[in-house]
Amino acid sequence: MLMEIRGTRLYVDQRGPAHAPALLYLHGGPGSGTYDFLAFQGDALAKQVRLIAVDQRGVQHSDPLAGPVTEHDLIADYEAVREALRIDSWTILGHSYGGRLALRYAVTHPGTVDRVIFENPAWDMELVTRTLLVAGRPLLRELGLDEGIEDLLADNGPATTDMWTARIGMLARLGDRRMELYLGPASRELKLPADELPDEIQSRAGRFAETIVRTPEFVESLLPLLAELPQPALLIKGEHDPVTSPTEIGRFQLDVADGTYRPFEGAGHFVHAEAAGEYTRLVTEFALRA
Repeated sequence: MLMEIRGTRLYVDQRGPAHAPALLYLHGGPGSGTYDFLAFQGDALAKQVRLIAVDQRGVQHSDPLAGPVTEHDLIADYEAVREALRIDSWTILGHSYGGRLALRYAVTHPGTVDRVIFENPAWDMELVTRTLLVAGRPLLRELGLDEGIEDLLADNGPATTDMWTARIGMLARLGDRRMELYLGPASRELKLPADELPDEIQSRAGRFAETIVRTPEFVESLLPLLAELPQPALLIKGEHDPVTSPTEIGRFQLDVADGTYRPFEGAGHFVHAEAAGEYTRLVTEFALRA
């Protein structure tokens, strides 16, 4: 359904028992939307939790973006949705870029976030884009498209919008083969359902991404926030995921007071699709943990 939230309409999908513990899904991208996650996990998770999935403002089935947007806006939107649904507090689950938002949200609103689940998060954009480039370098070289990659890797940051644009632009040279970087070997034939959505819906992702990457918050390293995280936290990491760097994993294990690290052998960036059954079990158990 569409909900009037802070001057726009957000698409909010609710599933599961109304009185079960609430779990909010924060999608990645930036600009990906909730459609794919719901296709793989929506009904399965809703058997035991009250699952709420929100397309961020301007994304997918929410109203098109009509102005500027920041990460703080997105978190304020989530809080407004929580209040509108009369949920006192919830567990939050952030995938990829959504894991970045989940960390901001948990630290800034400790009273309304009970637990945090991160799936292959992007906490530091210099490290994330470096890890992506290193993962993509062999394929870029194979295709003869790697000109300039070493210069991009020589830049040690800090992250800037120009760095993000240049590094992601390098990976865009891969075209249809780019998805090979994100999937484990056994999942190379996986198709994302959102690819079949109308072009007008899919195009909203580009507008959102172009807007959010220009904000200072987007390139800020959130690694210092890990030490401030007061909630129990679960980090899910696919063995072949090219996004979350070893440095970020190490900081999670060192700095988070009540943190659990769970690697998934054989999976890539989309653990929720590549290892769907075990993912459902793990997330449900963590969300329902006393």
